[in-house]
Amino acid sequence: MPSEPPGARPPTARIPRCSPAERGYDVEQVDDVLAGVRAALGGAPDGFAPDGSAPDGPAAGEDPRALTSTQVRAVVFAAARGGYRPEAVDELLEAAEDALAAAEREQCLRARGPEAWQEHVDALARLLRNRLDRPRTQRFRRPSRPRAQGYSAAHVDVLCERLGARLAGAAPLEPAELRRAVFPPAQGERSYEEQQVDAFLDRAVQLLLAVR
Repeated sequence: MPSEPPGARPPTARIPRCSPAERGYDVEQVDDVLAGVRAALGGAPDGFAPDGSAPDGPAAGEDPRALTSTQVRAVVFAAARGGYRPEAVDELLEAAEDALAAAEREQCLRARGPEAWQEHVDALARLLRNRLDRPRTQRFRRPSRPRAQGYSAAHVDVLCERLGARLAGAAPLEPAELRRAVFPPAQGERSYEEQQVDAFLDRAVQLLLAVR
């Protein structure tokens, strides 16, 4: 069997693996995503820096394998015995998303100018504030099926209020806190539909990265 050409896959030796008896993230799937990140960031050896800064290189999207920050944020990996440790991959992908968002911002600024970027940021902020301004327990839909579980409305509202304070410049809130948010399950009037909350938090992460 011919050997794989150099650079066909990103170096992954630094990602710890689970034991053969433990389940982690599927190695091939993770490698493919990291290859897409590095393609978007110009094929740098590490693809992105630990602080989330993007290296010099082609703009995201020029390589057909390239991924966007939104695509990286939506990635879900299958479980596999002996796979990569999830916490290590999650940390790496957070840095990747930060780097991609920074690269996408610079690309927009170069191609369309600061006014277009500010319009994009303002539109995101308006979208979020329209929902944040709603009363507690009324910010999102209830699950459509009777007795279906959703996220605890009270816990989601607490995070929404922290986000509102962050947008007003009154309190800190990092994108990682939104990415890692976990809500207790609830039913009926005490719950929110999970998909709608997840979509909102996705936009919130996008905005916080945009205004860094």
